[in-house]
Amino acid sequence: MVIVGCDCDPDRPRYGGTRYDDRTSLPRWRGLTEGIDILRECLRDVENASGLKPKIAFCLRSDTQMKDLYGTASWSLEEFGDTWRELKEEGHELAWHPHLWRWSDEKACWIQEIHDSQWIVACLEVGFSEFSRTLGEEPVTCHMGWTYHSNTTMKKVSELGLKVDFSASPGVFYEGGPGDAGTTYDNRIDWRGTPLRWYHPSEADYRRPVRGNEKELAIVEIPKFTSRSAVLKKAKELGTLTRPVSGGKKKTSVLFQVTILPALFNRFTKERLKSKEADPFFATYFHPDELLADKPRSARGAVYSRENLKKNLLTIIRAARKKGRDVTFATGADAFRYIQEKVGDYGEGADSRESGYDGVTGP
Repeated sequence: MVIVGCDCDPDRPRYGGTRYDDRTSLPRWRGLTEGIDILRECLRDVENASGLKPKIAFCLRSDTQMKDLYGTASWSLEEFGDTWRELKEEGHELAWHPHLWRWSDEKACWIQEIHDSQWIVACLEVGFSEFSRTLGEEPVTCHMGWTYHSNTTMKKVSELGLKVDFSASPGVFYEGGPGDAGTTYDNRIDWRGTPLRWYHPSEADYRRPVRGNEKELAIVEIPKFTSRSAVLKKAKELGTLTRPVSGGKKKTSVLFQVTILPALFNRFTKERLKSKEADPFFATYFHPDELLADKPRSARGAVYSRENLKKNLLTIIRAARKKGRDVTFATGADAFRYIQEKVGDYGEGADSRESGYDGVTGP
């Protein structure tokens, strides 16, 4: 079951968007106004070539930053309402993508808030409430900004009633810090110790299932697939000019978006097909501004593209079929129904609790 998320953010600075130290200019949204049509064409090409229609979980912004900029947290849901209604009618999912961007007068930029739990809870509450009000129904699926979670955020999205979250990136760790587009702090990610298999998170540690008598959260976490390959990690760092993955003495993992160079994604897909732990899901994601044909020239811009997306989706389908595997594109809602109806609450005789797993991303 392939879950493909599209994080519908404003255009990021490296793709022509507004810098994070600029609060006077409103964000640009070419990724939505132009990128969605490009995506539709790409998906038609995939369907024509494979006979399989891809589904996308469109992860929509509704949070405090949007409210600060536009007066309502769900501005993008209202502004592009016709597009979202059409996509839903086409069988895609409208999911939630909250960011924890908070303006700092002291730093004069937007920063990722990770310390003020009260503010974080309020950000999620207003984003969820206005998402639900605008669409007339609550989201089923969540994909967090920066793929970030903490015990506070995971508990809150579970309390709000989200059924599925696919933010987890097993083994990926970034300390967070200054970005290259004006912010003094973003990209804090910590999924050390997270299994590749889906699980119900522990309230004591969002990154894993419960141990002993810990309290279990109701939400289902479906991790994106990640690789521990040193070659792939170095290739991504060199190709995208990203900061090296950090993590102390523990080995850390690398995550590939589905729009990345096929030479990298092909090997990534082969690893996934060998991983029984990750079954039955292959979750991945991308951003719509990566699909723009005339995005600013940069090393990162050359790595991600619409052509890569099409080739990589076909790679997943063809590689899986070659292995004798059936392929289904699934929304978060589809995945949740599968878990509840086909596998039972925790799987065939399985328990949600940790079972001796001591690796970072695999046995």
